Amino acid sequence: MRRLSCSVALAVAGAMAAVTIGSVFVFDLLPDRGGGQDDADSSSGSDSPPAATASSAPSAGAVPAAYLGTWEGQGVALDGGLPLGTFRVTVEQATVGAELGKLRQTDQIGGVCVDVLTLKQVTQKELVATSVGAKTNHSGCNPAKTTVHLKPVGDDLQYRSESEESGRPRARMSRVG
Repeated sequence: MRRLSCSVALAVAGAMAAVTIGSVFVFDLLPDRGGGQDDADSSSGSDSPPAATASSAPSAGAVPAAYLGTWEGQGVALDGGLPLGTFRVTVEQATVGAELGKLRQTDQIGGVCVDVLTLKQVTQKELVATSVGAKTNHSGCNPAKTTVHLKPVGDDLQYRSESEESGRPRARMSRVG
């Protein structure tokens, strides 16, 4: 029985070490690494200018109705090699330059990081937003500004971040509200 307990203890210790090492890269905990990205969106891959969706309501914003609501799915980084837990994105009506919504990431051990999304561009294929860590986040969250993309995929919504510091997180989410 003692050997089994020792094996279990080593397995748990190994799993915790993997989570800790993964957190260092995902949450950019290494010192002297200039975090953050520049505001330029040179990699949006779209030559079309920002476009607003036509609507009969005079107060309608630039976000197409298909994006609105709450979406949830499992996030990954490092080309799918690192699970990041549950991603929950709430998308609200907004115009370019206004708050689009929030991303709430809950990791496997219950840690929560919230990013505030500001609408940067609306194209025919996706929403492009600037993401910044909320001021109320714990120190393990990456506060750096980065560009994120929200794109419909069937009935789902694909989230993709350009954050190198966080391993380029992505998630395919289903509508939950």
